[in-house]
Amino acid sequence: MQPLLLCMGMEQNFLMRVSFSALTLGIQVKAIQDDAWGQTLAALCGLEPEKANPPKAAVRGPMLVMAFFDSALMDKLLKSLRDGKQTVRLKAVLTPYNQHWTCERLYQELSQEAAQFEK
Repeated sequence: MQPLLLCMGMEQNFLMRVSFSALTLGIQVKAIQDDAWGQTLAALCGLEPEKANPPKAAVRGPMLVMAFFDSALMDKLLKSLRDGKQTVRLKAVLTPYNQHWTCERLYQELSQEAAQFEK
């Protein structure tokens, strides 16, 4: 599958800059709208059908999910984002473990992890 970057909770200008970094590396970008935070990551990545009426979810801040990346491409994207000063605190890789989580659940998990690292 083609590498896919899910971009969530971003302001338009910031989303455009992140998208440019990804697209120059051949990565497909999908901006996730606020009303899709109740969908599973698998659905957003096209691995399962999206729910017609997903549960409502609290939209939080910026978050990235990298799907179908190899490690070299992930390193290139992260370097490009750093070089462009496009800091996104919460980032994840799609895994068999988290693919059935909603965006909201992933956000909560990543926020907790980040808070532990910051202590």
